[in-house]
Amino acid sequence: MKKICLATLLLLWISASKAQQWLEWFGFRSLNDTVSTEKTGFALIPLLYYTPDTRFAFGAAGVYYFSLKAKRPDQRDARLSYVQFLADYTQNNQLDIWGLWNIFTRNEDYLIKGELRYRNFPDRFYGIGNATGRDQVEYYSYDLKSFKYLMLKRLTKEMFLGFDFMISNEYNFRIKEGGILDLGNITGNRGGVTSGIGGVVTFDSRDNIVNPYSGHFFEISTYYFHPNIGSSFYFFNFNINYQTYWETKPKNILAFQIVGRFNTNGVPMLDMATAGGDEILRGYARNRFRDINFAGTQLEYRFPLFWRLGLVGFAGVGDVFNSTADLSIQRLKYSFGTGLRFAINPAERLNLRFDVGIGREGAQYYLMVTEAF
Repeated sequence: MKKICLATLLLLWISASKAQQWLEWFGFRSLNDTVSTEKTGFALIPLLYYTPDTRFAFGAAGVYYFSLKAKRPDQRDARLSYVQFLADYTQNNQLDIWGLWNIFTRNEDYLIKGELRYRNFPDRFYGIGNATGRDQVEYYSYDLKSFKYLMLKRLTKEMFLGFDFMISNEYNFRIKEGGILDLGNITGNRGGVTSGIGGVVTFDSRDNIVNPYSGHFFEISTYYFHPNIGSSFYFFNFNINYQTYWETKPKNILAFQIVGRFNTNGVPMLDMATAGGDEILRGYARNRFRDINFAGTQLEYRFPLFWRLGLVGFAGVGDVFNSTADLSIQRLKYSFGTGLRFAINPAERLNLRFDVGIGREGAQYYLMVTEAF
């Protein structure tokens, strides 16, 4: 989720050695700062953001970040690693407590990622499919405990290959008596354990992972969930994400993305694909539409205005579906909009963004840190 980026990428470049300069605790850097030299440190700062799913949210985040140096001439310095803690509470009475890590070993021979999480999450449910109406919304809540572990081996300078393990327990479901979740035949409507193993391959030639000006990112991941490995559910999941960036002229960036999430029958409702959110199809709440599969694409143009300010325009299209027969032009979800950018850290191209996304059901607003993709 982008919430991770909001804390992580805001914190990664904060220097503990300059803690007396309070602006730097919030990630702000001088416009003349064009080279980042801070490679080790710790920071603890407050957290604030806004999405349609949470409304305003506040909390705190802390991170220890470091970079392992090369020991031999034939090795290279590893990119920045971090261990992070995040806790936030939203205007919708949602509580999230996360611990996560992203560690490059020496010479970037391996990338190790993981997450430990507790979540108490009141939410909204509109039914399954891409033709549900807003008037059939019902409210429910649940608790979640989860653990994820991913290890990737570097094959080339830009490619990693590895395996992933994840397990989550969703419990204490509180649903509306006589509602869709109570009466419908919906897998996972009372919670359960989701346990799966999978493989991941990543190619990343972006010049900057926070805000690329050039390069490509391509990732394929697959996961297998089965009772033999502790899962209450039996299904297969496949994901694809492709991003590419062109600098048409200095600091004018055209960005393009394709996203797909596909499941087999048996996927529980909380693991279904969804349309919308702060990353793709801005203009719809993340949980507004859900089904077994999702496919979508978006295009964004970014350019500077003056001082620290920039402007973007974006458009996207996509939808959730059970089978391709469910897709139609009449129901296809479109999104377009614009947004302002405020440069927090010019050296790392880290921006605060405010986006207005418009879809079939009106406008949604987003206040986040980092680009949507």
